[in-house]
Amino acid sequence: LTRRQVLEAVKRVAERTVPFHLRLGSVKTFRPVTPVVFVGFRRGADGLRSLHRRLSRGPLRGPESFPYVPHLTLAQNLDAGRLREVLALSRKIFSSTGTGVKSWLADSLAVVEWRSASRWITLAPLSLSGLPPKRRTTAGPARR
Repeated sequence: LTRRQVLEAVKRVAERTVPFHLRLGSVKTFRPVTPVVFVGFRRGADGLRSLHRRLSRGPLRGPESFPYVPHLTLAQNLDAGRLREVLALSRKIFSSTGTGVKSWLADSLAVVEWRSASRWITLAPLSLSGLPPKRRTTAGPARR
């Protein structure tokens, strides 16, 4: 796909996505499968899974190496000793009550392009601009 086709496909999904709340959860690792330290989500994981499913359809469909797990990566490609250190430090930092924002409204997403193992560039931030579903009313017929 061209960069333009990717951006158009992502924009179509973003325009139909209602913003949702995220709240960070606990620090974990994907070891022994892969040496990654991450923070899971206590709130909003369902919204992220839904967004992932919709982005993985149509022109953006492709093979995935691992099942999708909503998370925020803190560190990756660590040797065993460094992974233990980073995991312990991350748990200490993220369990502290005074460590910044732990929840927020997910109202936009960024399309990024991989350039090298340590370099990604942001192509376009896109607003999640879908409308919430209309509520059904249980009221009877209107009176005159």
